[in-house]
Amino acid sequence: MAFVSLLRYPKKSHRKLVNLPGASDTLAEFFGIMLGDGGINNAWQANVTLNTEADAAYIEFVKKMMQTLFHVSPRIMHRTTRKASIVSLASTSVVDFLVDKGLPRGNKLAQGLRIPDWILGRKTYKMACVRGLVDTDGCLVLHRHTVAGNAYRNLYLSFSSASPELLGNVAKILLEHKLMPHLANNQRELWLYRSADVEKYLRIFNTSNERIRSVYREWRDG
Repeated sequence: MAFVSLLRYPKKSHRKLVNLPGASDTLAEFFGIMLGDGGINNAWQANVTLNTEADAAYIEFVKKMMQTLFHVSPRIMHRTTRKASIVSLASTSVVDFLVDKGLPRGNKLAQGLRIPDWILGRKTYKMACVRGLVDTDGCLVLHRHTVAGNAYRNLYLSFSSASPELLGNVAKILLEHKLMPHLANNQRELWLYRSADVEKYLRIFNTSNERIRSVYREWRDG
């Protein structure tokens, strides 16, 4: 790990003292979160936008992850009109680090959103990154239906992205673990349609988001 304190404008201000971590499962999961619901739109802020109600516990998880990785305290800003909360980390040094490690600055889709090579080169990094992606841009769906008077329940997993390359990255990683994803919604979503596959996904990749855990518990205990 390296600590950085650099003067950007010597006569006016200086960069915060931050931690720039080495590659790790935690950093790979954070990259998944940023590739999903994150964004870098200027030179000094990295933001993650989440649902204020559904992701209440996950918001705190993301905040603590940022603090652990970079030793900077993020701000949480609530947009009540949209039920959205923004976890915002302000540091030019951190933003430069994230961009250097493969996160796009500005419009993510226009730059060909994909999982960076340093993550794709290691099995545990790939698993952690997919976890971050599914925890943000994915969900579990509990479907109940009745056939000939018999009640049935199925558990599905969905991951959505407007980036074909990112969908391809995730599909390949799932296939490496003998999971069979299916494309849907004009090739903007990946689905696991078998409850057994969803359970296997959670055993292998796990989840850090209570929103996903709660749906699984409802299916398991119902």
